[in-house]
Amino acid sequence: MTQPLSVGLQLYTLREQLARDFDGTLDAVAASGITEVELAGEYGGLDGAGLRAALSERGLRATAAHIGGAAWEDDTEGQVAFLHGVGVTRAVYPWFKGEGAQWTALAEQLEALAQQLAAEGISLSYHNHDHELSGTVEGQPILDMLLTRAPSLGLELDTAWVYAAGKDPVSYLRRYADRTALVHLKDLRREDAGWRTVELGAGEVPLTAVVQAVPQGASLFYEQDQADGLASLRSSLAYLKTLG
Repeated sequence: MTQPLSVGLQLYTLREQLARDFDGTLDAVAASGITEVELAGEYGGLDGAGLRAALSERGLRATAAHIGGAAWEDDTEGQVAFLHGVGVTRAVYPWFKGEGAQWTALAEQLEALAQQLAAEGISLSYHNHDHELSGTVEGQPILDMLLTRAPSLGLELDTAWVYAAGKDPVSYLRRYADRTALVHLKDLRREDAGWRTVELGAGEVPLTAVVQAVPQGASLFYEQDQADGLASLRSSLAYLKTLG
């Protein structure tokens, strides 16, 4: 790579720290050199405008937000108002697990929601875990089925979970390059019968190849599900400098 690698932070990585000390944790994120963040449920009790101001005064900006299915079902207008307030135009549906027809029903719901949000100037993307790649519906990996049945839906590809499912994250980045505006960069290693997310460079995900395959213009966010707080962030940011 010839240019410094620009990576934002999925704030879920620091959820425990944010819950204890919201302002102090945002200060530490800003001090780390991060400028772009993705929201995930911990807002320090602030509304959209208040959160936007809290981020802005630290040189941070939120460019995407994870909002779960229940929140959309309970108060779609409220979620739209929050996104407008914080200045976010890219919403992400972060999680779903079901069986068979539940997935095809979800595809219909996501298509309808994506169209509704588009009218508000907001895009909707789906964030995968490993089960959408290891499981199938209608003869396709679940993720492919969702994107086929919901043509207005974008993709936030979590490359580590693609890898955990035994698929090639680079192939998926290339296959859906025109629908992938958001990418999660994380590392993991197998522990016992499952996977544990670890600091970048401490696992087995082919990070260099993933970074090189990120579509032009897509936002890349670092995330670690099980993290040692700010120490993990600093370790991963130091590793990223070796990829730049």
